[in-house]
Amino acid sequence: MKKIIFILFLTMSTFSFSQNDEAFVDALVAQKMAELEMQANPEYFYRKEYCDGNSQAFTLRNGELCTSKNTYYAVYLFWREDENLRFQKFDNCGRFSPFTISASKQMARSLKEKEALKAEKIRPFASNKLNDATSENSAMQSCHKEYKFVFEGVTFEKSFKDIDLVEKSKKESKNANHNKSLALVKLEGEISELVRNFETAGKFFREN
Repeated sequence: MKKIIFILFLTMSTFSFSQNDEAFVDALVAQKMAELEMQANPEYFYRKEYCDGNSQAFTLRNGELCTSKNTYYAVYLFWREDENLRFQKFDNCGRFSPFTISASKQMARSLKEKEALKAEKIRPFASNKLNDATSENSAMQSCHKEYKFVFEGVTFEKSFKDIDLVEKSKKESKNANHNKSLALVKLEGEISELVRNFETAGKFFREN
């Protein structure tokens, strides 16, 4: 019996485990933004995404198991460096290596519309049906996107839920056509496609 307890204790002592929350992710991003603020004319923005209660776990390069605490948060940070557009991902388990990307024509066009990005407002999902509490809609209600922009010394933020932009809302939402025309929604579409392509291509490498 003592031998079994000793083995269990030895196993637990050699097993490394970490669990981090939103504050941990925010601190990593804030540290990077502080570095960017040292530039002559800082220009950057990020997108944070999360679904309430959706937890994820990863095995890090050093063998340590890392999990999100309650909710998994991913932040994608974009910034100008000389003539290049740089990109870096952060999540509950640390930083990913940054790299240079090429902005699509639509993404470049959206980023030039700074006043529109600041002034336009995404309208919340509003169903044309009296009762639209489907399980799919309920799941989308729990998923969020948050943006923060720093352009020419001006800082502003935007946020919305995934359901506000869902494609099928063309038939169900009173605000679908309005939202689809916004610069932020067009930028969101470009970033979502960019992230999916990077995930598929295995472009994300953890620094830790």
